[in-house]
Amino acid sequence: MSRFVGFLNGANQYGRWIPEAQIKARAIAGGATLDFSQALFTEPIITIHATAFWGGVTLIVPPNVTVEQDGRAILGGFGSCGGVYRSAHTSLAECTSNSDVTIRVVGTAVMGAVKALVNRNAPFAQLLTWDKAQGTLLEPAPASTTREDMRQQILNDALARRLASAHLAAAAVLQAATGTQTCNAQVSQHGVVAQGVPASAAGRDLAQGVPVAVSGK
Repeated sequence: MSRFVGFLNGANQYGRWIPEAQIKARAIAGGATLDFSQALFTEPIITIHATAFWGGVTLIVPPNVTVEQDGRAILGGFGSCGGVYRSAHTSLAECTSNSDVTIRVVGTAVMGAVKALVNRNAPFAQLLTWDKAQGTLLEPAPASTTREDMRQQILNDALARRLASAHLAAAAVLQAATGTQTCNAQVSQHGVVAQGVPASAAGRDLAQGVPVAVSGK
């Protein structure tokens, strides 16, 4: 079993590596980040035992890896759930469902957080034999770009949300303006009769289209 313990510091794993079937990740007043963007998967199911106490455990996975989250949050967050006390039994919605690799996250977050993120720029994960993975591990690996990828991804998502909210606000203003114009058009349509004479004048000065003398004129 691999162990990553961040105690008053960070215990991180980036780049190319071979994850074991069982991994223990702990963050105690610190952080632990496990990046699977360039991982060489030899196990179809990987179980991560995560514990966060005044800290955070973060998993970063490729787009086609299924993530199942089963844990508890006490004054913290576990997966997409959080609060005073919540149990999480969820899957990461952004991941595809037809993956050959599944990561199961179990554990507890106490005044901390355990979360999984998808690196949409990462190559799709492949299930390899042990010999193939060992051979690939010996080859020169490209430098990890996960930090830059996730930073840009967060900025793009924030910009997309801002543009979406601005579009909704503009649509609401346009709808309100259109409704006002339509109402004015209806009032104008119903307020004009008999060759463009206003209805108020028509009711006062016309009787069946024939002018009626008005006192004082």
